[in-house]
Order: sequence, then structure tokens, then C-alpha cells
Amino acid sequence: MNQILNIAGVALVSLILPSCGEAPVEYTQQKASPMNAASGSSAALPALKEAAIEREPVPNTTPPGSHMDPSSNAYIIFDGSGSMSGQPIEAAKRAVSTFVANAPEYLNIGLFVFDGRNSQGREVTPLGRGTAQRDALTSEIKAISAGGGTPLGSAILTGTNALITQFQQQLRYGDIRLIVVTDGEANDARQFSNGINAAQKYHVPIYTIGFRIKSAHALRKVSEAYFTANDEQELLIAMQETLAELDDSAASDL
Repeated sequence: MNQILNIAGVALVSLILPSCGEAPVEYTQQKASPMNAASGSSAALPALKEAAIEREPVPNTTPPGSHMDPSSNAYIIFDGSGSMSGQPIEAAKRAVSTFVANAPEYLNIGLFVFDGRNSQGREVTPLGRGTAQRDALTSEIKAISAGGGTPLGSAILTGTNALITQFQQQLRYGDIRLIVVTDGEANDARQFSNGINAAQKYHVPIYTIGFRIKSAHALRKVSEAYFTANDEQELLIAMQETLAELDDSAASDL
């Protein structure tokens, strides 16, 4: 499993993040169908560590260049696999682009994509904010081309590492969350288990949006909130809901 960045040092103040082991808040947007947990395909995946495990917080470090920063951070994983081909991926691209354009100015946004250009996935835009950042995100989203499998595990590991690193840079002020937009199950079962366990261990909350999914997704039981969406509008609403409680976040010790 990828190692979480850990640079020596001490920070004085930290933020308590929701535990991913708690029962997720589940939403069904507008016309979306309720999820049936019994019908999911998660049985094929390695067992995931859940509420009973003892979790460690994000390492309390002060990397070079770190400073107190209360900014919020959203790292988006965009599933551009072959099953998204045609109208679904175009609808998803429009919804995510609109979300980026309308997101709060204080929000740092990063983007990981797996698609026909790179089926293993890659971080196309690191966490950041500002006009240039939004333009870069919009350009990368526009270029997404459906194809390949669904390496959600490696995507979650990358997103977890990116958020932890950013959180340390902010002296553990602010807020972090991983937003997953997907239409299918992971095809990298071992990495998927590793990714979920890493996110849980370091209190990185996962917000999952199941797009056009007819059965429950494996991420449902480990997500801070789980949404379903069947079209572009529902997907946009779900993405906006992932930020709904940001104003209620409070800085306190882990």
C-alpha cells in the first residue's frame, strides 16, 4: 500500500473529522432509486476494516512551508471508465464542471481521473484554488474520454495522500473530504481495500455519488454520505450536497 506522507514536526491545533466507520448518511436525489444493500457486489472484495478498528488521526506534523490555513479541501475522483461511454459521461462532465465553476472561492479542489486516456488513473489537477485552478480543472474535465476499467482503489489512495499532505500544510486547520463520482465497482480489489483502510485510519471522509447505479455500491457502507443520481441535474445536486455542512465544521483536537 502507498505510504502516507509523514514529515517530522509538531502542530498545535487540529480538526476533528467525521469517522468513516460511522453509518453513512444516505441520500436519494429526486428521481433516483433507493439503494438495496443486499444487492451490491461488494462480497467479491476483501473484507474492509470498519467501526471496530482503532484509528489514528492525520499525523501531527509541520512540513516546510506550512502555515495556519482554515481553507476547505475537496478532492474529486471522476470515474471515466468504459461503462460511462456516450451520454452518461457527457452528463457527468457537465455536472462536475458546473460544480467546479460554482464552488466557494475558499475551496481548494483537486481532480483524479481514470478514463480512456489513462486506464490506471492519474491526478490531473493537484489541490488548489483561484481562477487559473478552475480553468485548469474545466479543461481537464472537458478532455475526459470514456474507456478502461475502474481502479477506484488506487484513486482513493492517491486522494487520501493528497488530502493528508494538504491538511498537514494547513497545520491541520480547515476541512478535507474525498468526493467519488462512479458508476461501477472497483476492479482493483486489493488496492480498493487498502485505499478504504487508509482513508478510515487517517479520518479522511468519503462522499460517494453512485451515478446511474442500479444496485448498492461497496462504498456505501464506508462513506460519510452516500448519494444516488440518475441524470445530470441529480448529479450536480449531489455534488453540492457534499459541501452542505462545511459551514458547520469546527476546529478542535482530534
